[in-house]
Amino acid sequence: MNQTTLIERLLSLTHAIQDAAALADWPEAARLTEERSPLLVSLSADQDPAALEMIRLIQAIDASVLANAQTTQVELQAEYRAAITRANAAGQYQQVAQF
Repeated sequence: MNQTTLIERLLSLTHAIQDAAALADWPEAARLTEERSPLLVSLSADQDPAALEMIRLIQAIDASVLANAQTTQVELQAEYRAAITRANAAGQYQQVAQF
């Protein structure tokens, strides 16, 4: 695969990762990231300006997806803590109600 085709494939996979993240389909985003990783390491250092622009776009999309993932993680942790608190409260109620 030549470098232009490789970068186009990387950009396509990056857009697919972005789409999966937007849908909160994190398992699919992770799968696509694993598919993309070996392609990233096969990039050569010598790139023409158009290729460099696509690489910068890939980097920008990656930064956006990472920010989305971090926000989602914080939200899920808060939801988990709230659910545990509710479950503990229900358990305490159940114990008191038995007496």
